[in-house]
Amino acid sequence: MINTDWYSIRALTLPATAIALLITFFIVWLILRVQFSKKWSEAYSDTAFTFILVWKFSLLVTDFKSVMAQPISLLYFNGGTVGVFLGAIVASLQVWRKRQKLPLQDHQIMVYSWAIILTQSIYQWLVVLFNDNSTTSEVITLMVLSVLTIFILWKRVKRGIILYTAGLIIVAFFQPLGIWQTAVGMSLLLLCLGIVLEQGERIKEGGKE
Repeated sequence: MINTDWYSIRALTLPATAIALLITFFIVWLILRVQFSKKWSEAYSDTAFTFILVWKFSLLVTDFKSVMAQPISLLYFNGGTVGVFLGAIVASLQVWRKRQKLPLQDHQIMVYSWAIILTQSIYQWLVVLFNDNSTTSEVITLMVLSVLTIFILWKRVKRGIILYTAGLIIVAFFQPLGIWQTAVGMSLLLLCLGIVLEQGERIKEGGKE
C-alpha cells in the first residue's frame, strides 16, 4: 500500500504507516497478554521496542554525515526501508536468543505464529484504514487477509505462517506497489523466523525424547 496521509504529534510528523505500526504493536501485545500469559506479551513488547529503536537510529547507518552535521535529525527522521529491515533482523535475533530462555511448552510455536500473523494482519488492516488507495486493492486486502487470519488462528493450522505469507504475496499483486513492497520482504523475513523457530522446537523435543 502507498502511504497517502501524515499525522502530526506536536512538532513531530509521522506517516500513516508508522502510526499503524505503533498501534499494531499495542494491539498484538494486548491480545497476547489476554490470550496467553504475561511473559509472552512482555517478550513481544521487548521485541517491538528493539525494532523501533533500531529502525529509528538506523539513520546513523544510512545517513551518518547528516546526523553528525545535525544530531537533532535523529528525532525527526529514520533509516527508511533499510532501517525497517535492520530493525526486523535485530529483533528476530533477539527472539531467537530469548527463545532459548523461555521454558519449553507445547503451545510455544502457536504463540510465535499468533504474534507473527497478527502483527502483519493488523498492520495491513490499519494501513488500509489510514490511507486512501484504490478501493479494489483495499477490499481485497481486508477480505483475503481477514479470512486467512481467522481461519489459521481458529483452526490452529500447522505451518500457518507459510499459508499466510502465500496469501499476503497474492494480495500484494493487487496493491499499488505490487510484490516489491517492503511489507512483502518483511513477511518473507518473518516466515524464515517462524520456520527456524519451529525447527528449533522440533530439535529440542527430539532431544528430550
